[in-house]
Amino acid sequence: MKRILGFLLSALCCVLMSGCEKYGDTSIVGTFVYRNGYTGSMRIYERYEFKSNGSVYHASQIGNTSEFNTDGCSLYYTLDQEVLTIYHGTKGWKKEVRNTVYKTGQYFEDYILIGDKRFEKQ
Repeated sequence: MKRILGFLLSALCCVLMSGCEKYGDTSIVGTFVYRNGYTGSMRIYERYEFKSNGSVYHASQIGNTSEFNTDGCSLYYTLDQEVLTIYHGTKGWKKEVRNTVYKTGQYFEDYILIGDKRFEKQ
């Protein structure tokens, strides 16, 4: 009876842990911002906020369009030396995109590079 109870408790723990968010290396903490200034009337502003629990928040605005942000949708990251990978989390995303790559880049202490954009630490 004890073996069956132990097995059931182990199985329950595995199920509960699989539903939790996966967070990567939490050594990046802070806000990184990209501003292109103005190109004609097209101002571009983006920011990534890295939290101490390993989650990431992303917001951007191009010109006068409404702001895009990841409110209600989880992101997390991993850091392998300077290679930064941001993933879709499980909250707020369709099943097809959960735990897939959101963005990749390089991490340096004072800035990150994502694509051709340099995000300065604030």
